[in-house]
Amino acid sequence: MTSRTLSKEKIVTTATELINKQETLTFTKLGKELGTRSQAIYNYFPDVMAIKVAVAVNFYDQLAIRLQADLLGLSGKQAIKTFANTSVHYSLSKFRVTQQILSIPAGNLHDPDLDKSFEALHTILDRLLDPFIMDDKQRLIVSRMLRSLIIGEVIHVGNGRFDNELINAHDSFDEMLEITLSGLG
Repeated sequence: MTSRTLSKEKIVTTATELINKQETLTFTKLGKELGTRSQAIYNYFPDVMAIKVAVAVNFYDQLAIRLQADLLGLSGKQAIKTFANTSVHYSLSKFRVTQQILSIPAGNLHDPDLDKSFEALHTILDRLLDPFIMDDKQRLIVSRMLRSLIIGEVIHVGNGRFDNELINAHDSFDEMLEITLSGLG
């Protein structure tokens, strides 16, 4: 592959493949996989963290598209449950990438693309909560509770910590959602 055919999209796709193979993400490995010199990648990304951020942006953008499709025509608590379940299923289907994304330090990157992609997911959830919670502070608390529930489920199920014959992970997640949403109007 020559540098003329190299693109940010190809680099992100290849980085995602390496992450899924549980390989350490380096410019050398990316260059080898892409059939180019590792130095050529510096024309697109300054460092490995920038590539991880681009992978995260792609992940969040694809999740937002999936959520919009799955939420079409839904409202109320059913829409909130669908948001949560879709987020969990999507994240578990891309668990290695999800782990990489969760390892990105929050708050000190100041990456506008990452902020925009992440904010799009928050906006979807906030719109679902708006009819139930008028108070901004209370809506933020419930939003955080739901996001914590989703992320906790992904981490524990993905690492096999919720394997139990008493109740399967999906059923217990649905029960936790019911408990969480029972306080809403």
